[in-house]
This record gives sequence, structure tokens and C-alpha cells, in this order.
Amino acid sequence: MRKIHLALLGITAINCAVMMGYSIPVLLREANGLWPFDIRITGYSVEEASAYLAAITEDGKQFYLTTQQRLDTFFPALFAASLIFTLYRLAPTLPALFLTPLAGALFDYYENTAVAEMLTSGSLDEGLVEATSLLTTLKFASITLALVTILWLWQKRRSNG
Repeated sequence: MRKIHLALLGITAINCAVMMGYSIPVLLREANGLWPFDIRITGYSVEEASAYLAAITEDGKQFYLTTQQRLDTFFPALFAASLIFTLYRLAPTLPALFLTPLAGALFDYYENTAVAEMLTSGSLDEGLVEATSLLTTLKFASITLALVTILWLWQKRRSNG
């Protein structure tokens, strides 16, 4: 079980490293240094979304819709599975804890769909931006809650010997 867990963590880390080391820098360059929607932890306003869409090049949009979104198709499931596996190893009798990483993955997938809609629509819909920003924020809140829970369980386990 430990080997499977480590392999899963490794694959997740590789996927994350490719996004952070390759695709995010491309998106930053293609949008004059503005952060892509997916990694704006606290979300974004309609004005910020509008500024991003005005700044990103057509090549940048296509890269976002293809390379970045393909990588982000695998990442939510991999990351959620990694977190669930970790939670299971730390607290196997508390399966309700698995809901937080699952929610994070679902928020991420819905966010990806909404970001694609913002990138491809001819005009910016205020409701869509607000909903997408909320999904981004909820994604990061879910991930943070899962990570804090893991740290708490790990610390508790260490202190109990």
C-alpha cells in the first residue's frame, strides 16, 4: 500500500511540476504577466477577468484551452486521490474526511469548464465570471482544509507515538 501511495504522490507531483514549470509560465508570458484564472487563490473580479482576457494573446488562449486544460484534466483527480489516500492512511475509520478533497476536485472540474467558456465566449458574462471565481475560491478552500486536516492528523499521530 505504501508503494502505491508513493507512486500516486509522485505522479501527482510530476503533473503539478509540469503545470507550474511549463504551462503556467507560458500563460504568464502570453498575458503580459497576469495570473491565469486557475491559480488566483482568492478569486477575481469581473474587472480582473476582463483585464486578463484583454491581455492574453490568441496563442495564449489556445494554449490555455489545450495544454493547460489537458494537464488540469488529470490533476484534480490525481491530487484528490493523493489526499484521500493520505487521509485514509492517517485516519482509516473517518471516511467522511474524504469529502473535502473530492469537493475540491469537483470544484476544479467545474472551474475548468467555466474558464473554457470565458476564454471562448465573444463577450464577458458577469454572472459567469462571478461563478467561476467562486469555484476557484472553493477549490482552494477545499484543498486547504484537506491539507490542514492531514497536518493535524499527522501531528496528532506523531505526538501519540
